[in-house]
Amino acid sequence: MKSGVSLLLVASLFSTGCATVDLQSMAGTDDAAPLETSSDSNVVQRAVEKLSAAFASRGFGEKTSQRKMEAAADMLMNGLSDKGVDGADPDYASLERPVSVVLEDIRVAERHVEQARKAAEIYFDVAPARRDLSDELQSLQAALLVSDRALLEFRNSLPTDRAADVDRLQLAVDGLRDITNRFGDRVRTKRLNEKTGTADRSVS
Repeated sequence: MKSGVSLLLVASLFSTGCATVDLQSMAGTDDAAPLETSSDSNVVQRAVEKLSAAFASRGFGEKTSQRKMEAAADMLMNGLSDKGVDGADPDYASLERPVSVVLEDIRVAERHVEQARKAAEIYFDVAPARRDLSDELQSLQAALLVSDRALLEFRNSLPTDRAADVDRLQLAVDGLRDITNRFGDRVRTKRLNEKTGTADRSVS
């Protein structure tokens, strides 16, 4: 379990948001108590909502509802191929934005991806082992979906000699993928334990 310092870090990430997250209380509750916020979503889901809203507003994100995004993510989580995923907004690259605008959009995307990653990492560490993290996993899958699409749009929007300008965002997305995989591992382990009757305390 992370210290109070870690909990304050997550709270500071979302100090400008509209949700009130009681992380100190979250860390101190027992396994049966729900992790809730005033808006019926936890810190991970709020981070993903902010990411998807920011991406869509700037033209390189999925212009669909969060529910549709999560439905697509649910299909990916259950083993369907994502090879057919196209760019998030076919107009982004075709509009031939100035490089300076694309670079600013990349910085915005990187900031939101990093916030989502940090929130997910700390939430993962403070959530009790018996907690069902399926909803958080689905949200993170949705974030990866739009992030990968944004990466494609940025690469298509930059001249070949500026390809390295996407590297930092690629690293941030890779970090988000890593923590998403950790959520996936825990969800699969919990489901397996429930199926086989193994005690929940065996979940790492």
